[in-house]
Amino acid sequence: MAEPLKDHPALLVAGTVATGKGGVRLFERRDLCLIQVIARPGHERETARILGLELPERPNTMRSVEGVQVFCQRPRDWLIVTVDAEGRTGSIAVEARTRLAGHAAAIDQSHGRVVLGLEGEGARKLLQKGLNLDLHPTEFPPGSMAQTGLAGIALVVHGRDTESFDLYVARSFAASLADWLVHHGASLAQPPKA
Repeated sequence: MAEPLKDHPALLVAGTVATGKGGVRLFERRDLCLIQVIARPGHERETARILGLELPERPNTMRSVEGVQVFCQRPRDWLIVTVDAEGRTGSIAVEARTRLAGHAAAIDQSHGRVVLGLEGEGARKLLQKGLNLDLHPTEFPPGSMAQTGLAGIALVVHGRDTESFDLYVARSFAASLADWLVHHGASLAQPPKA
């Protein structure tokens, strides 16, 4: 089980990133289980049947059913995200691995990735400063996901609402991403120079 980023300064100060109006809240989502599922060629339908999920087929698309989000990363490769009441113990991934034996690999990613939540008025504007994506709600409506990069850091962006996002990032880059968000959030709060 991975240690949370609780000691990172960006997540200590009430989790608020100064962006002027109202602020943007930055926090680590510690209640999630992340499982990467990679199906063997020709076993996609059986994998979906065993999991009881309709798996999206096109990369950078997602489906959400009863609190479970399924992100298609590549053909036959999904990131399945669900709330883990046990707090990232890995038991959900172990169960998936057992059930999928012979059809797909199920790898617990809860320890290797951090999910940073970013929400509040200005969250979209803050992310737009560093992403090469159009986050306008008509182009990136709630429920959208994309694999992209920010400040040289690979991440998955999931739009939970128009001003609410989850950022999935490798644990070793999470503190750098939080630093970037705090730094650029502060620059949004400053009035423009005359």
